[in-house]
This record gives sequence, C-alpha cells and structure tokens, in this order.
Amino acid sequence: MSDDKEIVLTADQSPNREGTAHQSALGPKPKRKHFFSPLDSTYADAVNLDAESVEFTPEEDYAVKRKIDNRVLPLVICSGNAHVLDEFNENFGITNNDKWTLALSIFYVGYCLLEMPANVFQRHIGANRFFFLSLTWWGLASLSFVYAKGYAGLLVLRVLLGIGEAGYYAGMIYYLSFWYRRHELAMRISLCMTGTFPGAIGGLLAFGLVRAKTSLLTGWQFLFLIEAIPTLIMASSILFFLPSFPFSATFLTPRERAIAQARLNRDHRPTSHGGASGWESFKLVINDINSWMFMIIYASFNVGVATVSYFLPTLIKDLGFSSINAQGMTVAPYIVGWFLVFLQAWHSDRTKDRGYHVMASTAISFIGYVILATSVQKSVGAAYFALFLVVGGNFSLFPLVMSWAANAFSPTSKRGVGTAFIVSISNTVSIASPQIYFDSDDNFRKGHAISAACLLVSFLTAFALRTRLAVLNKRNAKKLQEISAEEKDQNDETPAEIPDNDYRYVFMT
Repeated sequence: MSDDKEIVLTADQSPNREGTAHQSALGPKPKRKHFFSPLDSTYADAVNLDAESVEFTPEEDYAVKRKIDNRVLPLVICSGNAHVLDEFNENFGITNNDKWTLALSIFYVGYCLLEMPANVFQRHIGANRFFFLSLTWWGLASLSFVYAKGYAGLLVLRVLLGIGEAGYYAGMIYYLSFWYRRHELAMRISLCMTGTFPGAIGGLLAFGLVRAKTSLLTGWQFLFLIEAIPTLIMASSILFFLPSFPFSATFLTPRERAIAQARLNRDHRPTSHGGASGWESFKLVINDINSWMFMIIYASFNVGVATVSYFLPTLIKDLGFSSINAQGMTVAPYIVGWFLVFLQAWHSDRTKDRGYHVMASTAISFIGYVILATSVQKSVGAAYFALFLVVGGNFSLFPLVMSWAANAFSPTSKRGVGTAFIVSISNTVSIASPQIYFDSDDNFRKGHAISAACLLVSFLTAFALRTRLAVLNKRNAKKLQEISAEEKDQNDETPAEIPDNDYRYVFMT
C-alpha cells in the first residue's frame, strides 16, 4: 500500500508522456479471491493516472478505437418467432389469443424487478462475469422449452427467460459507455442491440426448420435448440475473452490502455470504482426530471416494439398467408429495418444529435401504424409496406434513445442506475402491451391505433426533452462565461467526473 501512495504523490512530477509509468510500477495482477469478488481498483487508478499525462496523435486515437471495435463488438454482437406454428401452440396448450398475450406479458415481471440491481451487480463483478451468468441462465431456460409441455410450463419458462434477460440490454449500453465517447455510442449500440438482425435470422430459421421432423423433435423444437446452444457457447466465450473495463483489457498494451482511458476522460470520464452507492444513485435518478421524460419516450415506443416483436408473423398471417410463409415474410421487414436502424444511428453520431433523430423515427413508425389501422382490411400491399415502416421506426429508436439517455446521466454510478431505471420502469408497460392486440377479429386495428397514439406521445416528449436540454446548455454556457479565470483554473484541475447538474456539463441534444 505504501508503494501505491508514493505513486499517487509523484503523479504530477513525471511527464509520463508514454502513459505507462504508473502501470509499470505495479506488480503482477493479483488473482480475484472468488467469482463474485470485485476487480482491483489499484489498476484502474494506475491507468487513470497514466491517462492524465499520456500524449497521442489522432492516428493513435483511431487505431485504439478500431482495436477496441475488433475485440469488443464481435463478442457483443454475437451474443422466437415460433408462436404462430401450430405444433408450438398445441404443445403448450395455446388455444386462443388471450393465452398467448398472457404468456408474453409474464416475461416482463422478473425482467423489470431485477433490471436495476443487475446493473449495480455488473459494475461490482465485471461485465464478462455478469454477461456469462445472464446468457447461461437464458440459454438453459431456452433449452428447457424443447422438452417442456403444457401451458403452466410455458408460463414458468417465460418468467425464467425474463430473469435471465434482466440487466442484459441496459447493462450492455452501460458497458459500452466505458469504451466509447458519447458521440460514438449510437452506431455501436445499433450494431449490438437492435432486434432487426436477429429477427431476420429468426424468420429465416423458422421458415427453413418448420418442416423438419425427427422421431424426437419437431420444427419448433429445433428453433429453441438452435437458439440455446450458440447462446451457451457465447456465454463461455464472453467469460474468457470480453474485457470488463479498459484498465483490465489484456489485448491492449499499457500505452493503449492509457489512450483508451484518456479518450473517455476528455469526453465524459467514466469511473469503474467508487462514486455513489446504488441507493444514492437511485435517488439521484428519480429526482431528475430527465429520467422521467426518457422513461415516457421509451415506454411509449416500446409498446410497439413489445408487440411487433411477437405479433409480426401473426400480422402477416392475417393478411392471408400460411403460417410457414408468414415466417419467411418477416425477413424482408427486418432486413430493411436493420438498414434504417444503422443509418439513423450512424447519422446521429455523425451530427452529434439525438432529439431530431428520435422524432424522425417516431414519425416513421407512427405513419406505419396509421396505415395499418386504416388500410389493413383494404390493401394487403399497403399493410405489408406499413410493417416495414413500423419495424424500422420502432427498432431504430432503441439505440437512439438509450445512447441519448447514457449521454444525459453523470456520474457513472448514476448512468448505470439511470439506464436500467428507464428500461425497467418502461417495461412494466410492456406487461400490458401485448394486451392491446385483443381485437383479432378486426385485424388488430384498435391495437394499431393505440400503438400510433403511443408513438405520438413519444414524439412530443422527445421534442420537449430536446428543448429542455438545449435551454440547460445555453444557461450553463452563460454561467461558465461569467465565472472568474481563477474559478475556471480550479475547475480544470478537478479530476473527478462532472455531474450532470454541474454548469460545466454539456448535454447532447
């Protein structure tokens, strides 16, 4: 411990332009006592000290970012649409639409309750261990579908799936915020987290495997088997190869770790250790009006996401197609939707704007739902086209809204709880979301109208939030101009994270 104190005291006395001095002064990395023990903060402190003085070129900045992309993103990216298949319905006793919507809703019970504790737990044990536990649980639950029977079994497994998925999506956004600047997040979240690409693959698999049958398994069982096994393999891969934080990344050299940390410290300075407790962060979140506005935006568009994710094959089937063809026809909307998701996220990062892009996506999805509500019984072509708008608009909102929220919360402990809060509270709405598709005898027109109204609420709230953050930025900029030069120098010397209620904090609008 005395050596550590000496390192801190001499931090400002050495130029340390290479960004390796403090890391080199540490001994061999100590082994963690057990699986759930936290990472050693000594190494995080050393990398942060090196990051303060490291000097690097734009070319080195780009090279480190690409190295992170090549290691982190493939592992994250590689981490069902079966319900319209008759065999699935028969096996689990789904005899009407009410039973199916209840099975969809019950998923969100464990998911919502565990979302915020999961993010706090992730920061404690590290992302690789947390995602290993999450994916393993989810994979085993998915595997259990293969041999489960009866409606009660379906409900139990849906609850277990929700528990396994709790904290995964919000946790992944929180995790990526430790690696990328604020204006780099949306595009990478779109690559990692959108449901359009898995949806297209799921549709292709369902279309191809539904005809498969052996003495032991039928088509829908193969779908769950193919979902479960790769998930379990990826869980093990993430445990061994995914670095939790830049300071613990063995694929980076000491200098590259300092550069990776410096890139972030000059943008939003995330911290892997310390800060407010989970409870203190929760109080900061619930007392922040921005949290509730983000929650309204997310909850409103998530009504559409939560329904179209499960009902898309059913909606296509009701246009007059067979169950098998309906599965195949889900692929095109998901593929086109993926391009819109990526385009919106890329342009949002490039222009450093979130609000206008969120409003654009809500408008696209709103138009799609209006077409469905008014034309689904009049024109098959118009209804199918509307599904392209709905899928692209809905799913492009997830990376935009969540990267915007991650940009709006500081310090790091508040960001972790804040992103989980939005997903958790919003998904309580998802418990009821499938119930809006109650009018199957009318081609779900009332459900489409309700979804359209929710998208309108999301649009208006995004407009209000963007206006609010722009006003806060102008007020903070004015106050910053009025303070004395001495105060500015004192502020510049402060190494800690800038909280989002500080006049030096700049919100992304």
